[in-house]
Amino acid sequence: MEVTQANFKAVLPQIEQAIRDCLFISVDCELTGLKTEENSVNTFDTPKQYYEKARKDCKEFLVVQYGITLFRLDETTDSIKHKSYNFYTFRRPINHFIQDKRFLSQTSCIDFLIQQSFDFNKLFREGISYLNNVEEDEWRNTIKEQQRLKTESYNSNYNRNHDIVLIPEANQEFIDDVVKQLEAFLASNESELQLPKCNSFLRRLLYQTNSEKFHDKIHLRAHSVNSERILFATKLKCKEESEEIDRIFFEKLKSELDDYIGFSQVIRMIVKSEKIIVGHNFLLDFLHTIDKFLTPLPHDYLDFKDVVKSLFPAVYDTKFIGSSQHFKSIIPSTVLGQLVHTVTTHPFNLPPCEIEQGGQGYDINDSKEHEAGYDSFITGLSFLAMWKHLGDQHNLILSDLIGRRGEGLLKPYKNKIFLMILADNQFLDLEAPDQIVSRDHVFYLTFPKEWTTNNIVQLFSPFGNVYVSWISKTSAYVALYKRDQAALALKTLCQSDTYSIITFARRQRQLAGADLSGTVQPSPIKRRIITNETTQSKRNKTGKFEGSSIRMSKRSIEPIEEEAQSDEDEDNFTASKPRTFAECKSWD
Repeated sequence: MEVTQANFKAVLPQIEQAIRDCLFISVDCELTGLKTEENSVNTFDTPKQYYEKARKDCKEFLVVQYGITLFRLDETTDSIKHKSYNFYTFRRPINHFIQDKRFLSQTSCIDFLIQQSFDFNKLFREGISYLNNVEEDEWRNTIKEQQRLKTESYNSNYNRNHDIVLIPEANQEFIDDVVKQLEAFLASNESELQLPKCNSFLRRLLYQTNSEKFHDKIHLRAHSVNSERILFATKLKCKEESEEIDRIFFEKLKSELDDYIGFSQVIRMIVKSEKIIVGHNFLLDFLHTIDKFLTPLPHDYLDFKDVVKSLFPAVYDTKFIGSSQHFKSIIPSTVLGQLVHTVTTHPFNLPPCEIEQGGQGYDINDSKEHEAGYDSFITGLSFLAMWKHLGDQHNLILSDLIGRRGEGLLKPYKNKIFLMILADNQFLDLEAPDQIVSRDHVFYLTFPKEWTTNNIVQLFSPFGNVYVSWISKTSAYVALYKRDQAALALKTLCQSDTYSIITFARRQRQLAGADLSGTVQPSPIKRRIITNETTQSKRNKTGKFEGSSIRMSKRSIEPIEEEAQSDEDEDNFTASKPRTFAECKSWD
C-alpha cells in the first residue's frame, strides 16, 4: 500500500494492529545519498572508525521512501501472510520552532531513483513529515514556555515581565500608523483587522504597543498567509475571552505537532512491539531509522551500541546471514535481487506465502526493485527462506519454527549487521564486544604523491605479495600476504628519507592522540574492548582477509559493482577488483 500525507492518518490504526499481530518486520529505505567524499571507508578501518564515518554520512542525507512488510503465521492455513506499506517521507518546514532540515543529495543517487521511476512530485507534495525525540521535545518545551509567558501577561502588566524595546525613530511612523488603524478598528463594527506586512522585529514592537495601549480590548495573533507571517487583530469583550482564544491556539499547536511527528509514530510502534526487525545490508538504513525517527545518533561508538540495545532487541541482516559460513556454499551472491532468486529455488523450501486478506502487498514477480516497499518484501522473503532452511535441517514444521527452538536457530545471526569493505571477517555485533583481530601484518605507509601502487608493491616485493588500501594521495595501509614476514619487513624498511612506515597498532594510537614515546603497547582499541567487556557491543564483518597479489596500477580505487566479485573473492580478499564504499547498485 502506498502511504502519503493524504492517507497516513487513516491507515495508521491498521498499521498499529498489523505490527501487534506480526511475527517479524522487514524494512528498507531509499535515500538521497550514501556517502560524502571525505568519509570513504577504508578496508582497514576499525569498527569505531566505520561507525563514525557512517554516522556523518547519515547526518547529511534524507530518507525519501521507507518500506515496511509485516509477516505473520496463519495457523489455520499453516501459511505465512504478509502486507506491505510504501511510505513517502519528507520533513516539512516547521515554522519558527525548529530549524528547517538541510540535506545533501548525490546526483548519482537521484539519477538512479529517476531511472526507477521514483515520483519526486509526490514526495515533495505529499511526503509524510517526521520528528525525532529531541526535535519533539524542543517543540513541546517552546509551546510550554509560550503558554507560561502568556499566563504571566494576563496576571501582570506586560512590561513588568518583559524588557521594553525602545522604538527606533525609523520605525515610529509605522507604529503610529498601525495604532491609528487599531483605534479606528475599535470604533468600527468589524470583528477582525489584517495589519500591514512587517518583519519579526516590527511584530514584536506591535505586540508591545498593543499590550500598552489596548491590553484588554484587542488581541493580536500571527497567521501564515501565502507563506508569510501576518498579524490579525480581533476585539475582546473580556480577559476570559482572550484566554480562551490563546487556549484554542495552543491546542492547535499541539495538534500540529502530532502531524509533524508523522511517520516517526510508525517506528515508535515498532520499537514498542519489540518484534524482530530485518534489513538487507542494513547498516545505513538502520542508522537513518534511528537518527531521523527516534533519537540523534550518538557521537560515541559505545553509546550508540547502548542506544540500539535499548530500542531493538532482535535485529537481523539478510546479507550477513547469506554471507555466513553455513549459507555461502549454496548462496552464490548476496546482492538482494539475486539472493531472493536463490532462496526461492532448490535447495531452499520457502513456505506458502500470501498477501493478507484485505491488505495490499507484492508478488515476487512484480520486479519493482528499489521501491522501498518491494525491497522490504523480498528482504523478508529471503529471511524467511533462510530461517526455514535452518528449520528443515532440524525437521521443524512451520509452527515450531517460530517457537523457542526456531528462534534458537537464529542465535548465531542475531544482532549482527554486515559491514561492506572491511577486512578480517568483521561485522557489527550489537550485543557483544568487538572482535579482536590481529593486524600485525598491516603497516601504515606515507610516501611522495608521485608514487603509484606499483611503487609500493616493488618496495615490499622481498617480503611477498601485498594488498594496498589507499587512504590519501600520500598514504596507504599495506598488508602482507606472508604474515610471518611482518617483523622482518618493518626492520628492513623502517629507515628511509623518502617514505615512513609504522605498524597498524601505532597508527591507531596516533589517531587516538596517544603518547607514542616509550614501549610500543597493544592497540588502544583492543585495550578499550577488554576494559569495557560488560558494556560494549561487538562489530565485525564477513569478508576474510587471506592476502593476494596486487595487480592494480591506479592510485585511487575505482568503484565497481559488488556482483563483479564472487564470495570466493571475498574469502581470498582478491585485490585485483577492490571495492569502495560507493554510491552504486552494489550497495545491496
